[in-house]
Amino acid sequence: MKECLVFQNEDLLPEAWRHLAGAGPLRTFNPGLIDEGSSWIFAYRVVAGPDWQRRIALCRLDAQLNIIPGSQIPLSDQITFEDRGDDVPETTTWFADPRLYRFGNRIFVYWNSGWHEPRNHQFLQELEPISLRPLGRPRELNFPASDRKLEKNWMLFGEERTHAVYSVSPYRILDFSLDGDGPIAFRENLPARNHQGTYATHHGGLRGGAPPQRVGEHYYAFCHSVHAAPEGYRYEPAVFRFSAQPPFELVDLPTKPLALGNPFGLNRTFPKLNPAVGEVIYPSGAIFRQNMWHVSYGINDEHCAIALVSPVEVTASLQSATLRPDSKY
Repeated sequence: MKECLVFQNEDLLPEAWRHLAGAGPLRTFNPGLIDEGSSWIFAYRVVAGPDWQRRIALCRLDAQLNIIPGSQIPLSDQITFEDRGDDVPETTTWFADPRLYRFGNRIFVYWNSGWHEPRNHQFLQELEPISLRPLGRPRELNFPASDRKLEKNWMLFGEERTHAVYSVSPYRILDFSLDGDGPIAFRENLPARNHQGTYATHHGGLRGGAPPQRVGEHYYAFCHSVHAAPEGYRYEPAVFRFSAQPPFELVDLPTKPLALGNPFGLNRTFPKLNPAVGEVIYPSGAIFRQNMWHVSYGINDEHCAIALVSPVEVTASLQSATLRPDSKY
C-alpha cells in the first residue's frame, strides 16, 4: 500500500471549535492545498458536534507538512453573506468540500452548499494572503446554461485569464472574470466534446476535483470517479491532462485509478455520513513541487491525508484521448 500522511482530526480543530472535540463524532476530510514556497495552506471540511454542522477550517503546514501550531482558523465562522432574501438556510450555513485556488498573487477558497432543494449553490471567497481572513463577501458562481439542481466540483484554473473545467464527461471548459464584487457569471469556451476511453466502463465517469496545475505545456487535473461496489458506492482517484493553450483541448485520459494510500480500508470510526457509500478516496488539491505531486484528499468522509505521487506514476496511468464519432465538435 502506498504510504501517506494522515492528519489527526483533533489537531486540525481551531481553538474556537475545541469544544466540539468532545461533543460527538469529529470528522475532517476532503482538504484543499496550495503552496507558499516554504510552507503550505490547507483547507478542509469539518463535521462535528451533535448537530453535524458542516464547516470549513484553514491552517498552515510547514515545509515538512506538519501543522503549524496556532495557525488553525475557523473560516466558515468568519464569512459574512449579503442578505439573499430566500428561506433556504443551507445556502449560507452548509460548507462542503473547500478548494484552494490561486490566481496571480490572489488566494481564494471555494465551496458548495451541499444537496438541498430547490438547488444548491457554489461560492468563491477571496482571502487576505497573510492572515487568511476573508476579504469582502463571498461571490456566487453561476453558469446560466445549467439546469442541474446540484453543481459542485468545478475545477478553476488559469494564469493570464480565469477558466474552469465544468465537466470531464463530456469535456466542457468555461470562462469567467474576477472583475467586480457580485455574482460571477460563467460562459462556455469549449463546447461539449465526447471522448472515447475504457476507464469509465470499470470505474465510472470522471468527476471534478483539485484545481488543475500547469506543468510545462499541460494542465494536470486530479479528480475522482464513482461506481457501484458490493460494499456501496466507491470513490476512486484519477488524473487527466489537457493542453495549456486555448481552447484547452483534452490530451490524455486515465486508464486506471491512481494509487493513493488508505490505511483504513473500509473501516470507519463513526457512522457513515452517507450510508450508500463504501470506500472514499476524494482528491481536492494537488501541487507539483520538488519533482513530486503532493495530492491532498479525503478518506472515507473522516480523515485528511496527503500522498506524494511521482510523475512516472501519473504518466503510467494515462492514455491519449480520442474523440468519439458522435462528438458534437
